[in-house]
Amino acid sequence: MPFKRDLRAYRGQFERDGYILLKDVLSEDFTAYLQDFLVLSRKGQVAETGKWRIGGKKQQFLFSFPSEDFALRFRAGIADLTGMDESSIAVSERHLKQYEADAPDYPAPHKDRGASRISIGLPIHLGPETSVCVFPTLDRSPNRSERAVFMTPEDHPGLADIYNSSEAVLLHEKLGDMIVFLGSTIYHERIRPRGTAVLYIKVNDEGADPLGENIYAAAKQLIDA
Repeated sequence: MPFKRDLRAYRGQFERDGYILLKDVLSEDFTAYLQDFLVLSRKGQVAETGKWRIGGKKQQFLFSFPSEDFALRFRAGIADLTGMDESSIAVSERHLKQYEADAPDYPAPHKDRGASRISIGLPIHLGPETSVCVFPTLDRSPNRSERAVFMTPEDHPGLADIYNSSEAVLLHEKLGDMIVFLGSTIYHERIRPRGTAVLYIKVNDEGADPLGENIYAAAKQLIDA
């Protein structure tokens, strides 16, 4: 099982706020699998795809669930939390991200691509004093484009001090936690990310699959047949 608890209990909070930090929610088996996957990636046994590399920031590796059944149980839990129709959930990204030693401490906040309606973050290894930061009170218009959009000084004149402002919400996640937020709607970023490894699974309920990573496509075809 991916989760220790029934995620339906948190749906109201997620729908109200657009983001949620679920403390100590990942099962021990899932946490151990994530850590093993990280080790394999660091040993070079998981291929890094160059087109996903963001220079001076992070490496990215395509994540695979331990089994099809496990992936389906994960989807069911996310449907319970978000209220999305389980059979309509598509994965737009499933990347293990490893932040490099020269990653900037306070990069500009961004919104994910339109296909990443909901972003799910599962920390695997956390660097010192790192945290995801969300900005739920700033512009909440969805990003409909095929690329992430970054906050600029024109968007927010106080960009240099944005992380010290009242709009910034630091989540201070720990191993075993899960962060879920409206990725293409809420500005967000990881601060002080150096040395951090986190799995991001990004989903939508519109069938959008820009990178060809939707592991649920075959299951949906069986349901629709």
